[in-house]
Amino acid sequence: MANLIETNDISGFKVYGQQMVEYTVQGNAGQDFGVAIAIASLSESTAIEAEASAYSAVLRARQRKLSEIGSALAVITKAIATLKTGSGQVPSDLSDVDPALETAKSILDRYGVTLNLTWVKNTGYAVSRENAEKARNDTEYALDMENNDMQQDMVTLQGLVSKRDNSFSTAGKVMKKVNATATSIIHSIGK
Repeated sequence: MANLIETNDISGFKVYGQQMVEYTVQGNAGQDFGVAIAIASLSESTAIEAEASAYSAVLRARQRKLSEIGSALAVITKAIATLKTGSGQVPSDLSDVDPALETAKSILDRYGVTLNLTWVKNTGYAVSRENAEKARNDTEYALDMENNDMQQDMVTLQGLVSKRDNSFSTAGKVMKKVNATATSIIHSIGK
């Protein structure tokens, strides 16, 4: 990338005391300024596009994580809804047995959130009131943190897209100026 564009003096060719140059662009000598600018802006846009693709992959992974954590939170909330209500509540009260609790536990384990389940003899897993409340709070916190990170990544991605568009815009403006200068020179020669 360091040798993308090189400036070469055109020996013995000065205009108003200014040394004239030509460009070597990607190893091709004798290129003009317009080609050099077009290649530079295209290379910058390509690099930005590659970075934006990486951020898109990160966003997809975050969306998947948010979806999985959200589904685990729904299972925990459903389990809490099956707990006894009223004055006889104790922290060791157990929810109804639900096979989805084991799935929720495996999801949350992957993301560092603890859901302690209790095996109910010959039927399956349930969760105590205390463990369910703790897991719900921890899961909501993990969901909030991931959501914040996703929003920051989305802002970064928008910035990259803006930079890419700006790169194309700058190249277009420079090309118009180069063409206007060339047209002006040609008209001057013809007079």
